[in-house]
Amino acid sequence: MPKSTRFVIVVCAVAIAMVLLLQFYWVKNYYIVNQATFEKEVNMAFEDALKKEFSLRCDTIQQLLAKRLMDTTEFLITSRFDTAEKKNIFTIANAHQPGQKFSSSALSFRGINKALLPGDTAFKWAIATRFAYTMRTEDLQNHVVYYRTQNLGGFMVDNVNKYDFDTTRLRPVLAHYLKDRNIETPFRFYVRETDSTMNRSHFDEKLLARYPIITKSYPTYKQKGKEQYVRAMFSNPFSYIIGRMGYMFAGSLLLIALVAFSLIYLLRTLFREKRVSAIKNDFISNITHEFKTPIATASAAIEALTGFGVLDDAERTGRYLAHSKNELEKLSALVDKVLNISMYENQDFNIKPEPVDLDIEIRKFLTNATLLPGKEINWNYVNDTGINCVTADKLYFEHAVNNVIDNALKYSGTNVQLQISIYIKSSFLVIAVKDNGIGVAANNLSLVFEKFYRVPTNAHRIKGHGLGLSYVKSIIERHGGWCKMESEPGKGSILSLAWPI
Repeated sequence: MPKSTRFVIVVCAVAIAMVLLLQFYWVKNYYIVNQATFEKEVNMAFEDALKKEFSLRCDTIQQLLAKRLMDTTEFLITSRFDTAEKKNIFTIANAHQPGQKFSSSALSFRGINKALLPGDTAFKWAIATRFAYTMRTEDLQNHVVYYRTQNLGGFMVDNVNKYDFDTTRLRPVLAHYLKDRNIETPFRFYVRETDSTMNRSHFDEKLLARYPIITKSYPTYKQKGKEQYVRAMFSNPFSYIIGRMGYMFAGSLLLIALVAFSLIYLLRTLFREKRVSAIKNDFISNITHEFKTPIATASAAIEALTGFGVLDDAERTGRYLAHSKNELEKLSALVDKVLNISMYENQDFNIKPEPVDLDIEIRKFLTNATLLPGKEINWNYVNDTGINCVTADKLYFEHAVNNVIDNALKYSGTNVQLQISIYIKSSFLVIAVKDNGIGVAANNLSLVFEKFYRVPTNAHRIKGHGLGLSYVKSIIERHGGWCKMESEPGKGSILSLAWPI
């Protein structure tokens, strides 16, 4: 490969590699940014969920307190008008021990300025609700329960313990807040007796491997037990991050794929062109030798006729002219083959389909083959399909089959075993030519139908131009058929020509 070509390849490879690295760096950083966003979002959701879960517990206990206060067998709710302050003061007391009651100063409510009359259940419920709300704000939200009256204090303590912090109740609340942020990443809770709300703390590597995102720590204010602090742990948020990156990530991957494909395609094209160039050079070398031989022979005969008085000898003149004619016919046939290959590739030739008698044509080829000097040829022809004719251009049919048989004879030894069989496969009539020749390696099979290609091991031992099978393939494809070669080195080859039925 020329130095300039190598230089271009290196420059292109380096440039494309840099683009790939930059894309990878950008995608990686964007992924990290979205991971940080995910961590921020789940921390906010977790904090909101904890507040909401605690609020729901307080709502429950507040409702229970209000209902409890409405029980006249346990509590008495009364009102009196304070003349000094000119407002109604409401009092709640133990029904069994009326001396146990709230401080009257704590039970005056803004917006309620009428007396509580016996039987006014609706107004009594409003007062009970206000009492319950006062106990919620003063007791529950400050995480300290004041007994106030013995019965009420005990009732509050029992319900606070009953509706204590529990991750089972927290889970659906957190799941709801996460869903509002389009987060569906699996999570679990991590509770400890002691923790710090000021830092991320330290976690075991195995735990971080399973749950790389762990939220901040928040106190649970659990009345009993060791679950005093809680965190939420999340599995790898890959799907969430990819979802946020969306089209940008897909576009980046597409660009990387296109760049990589372009590099591979460029390199393959360059190497293919190099290989084609080598094949063409080899062809030119071979064809030049083939052209020179008949030209030299004809030139020598003509020179003998003109320069050595051969014209006076009729017998010698006739022999020299016959040699010249034979060599010129060989030269003409070789030129025709090259021109035909070009014509078939350009698809600018027309076929004239007609019925072709398979048995007659193939037996004629085989009979002519036995006349080849220097080889002992044994052939066997089998046609059990019941079909004796195929529709094809007779001339091109002869060229295709004759080339295949000629190849089989050329690449076999002195003792040739030729088997021609005809069978039907998927609406195609297949002519299979099997020989006992030198065979072709598996890595060369895909190239044997390319123009000018010759198997390297055979290129210098057997004369040829790499045109025959390319010529055959052009004819078969023009007829709408296909061709295939199967081979194994040292065990011969099978070349199949499929013609549409």
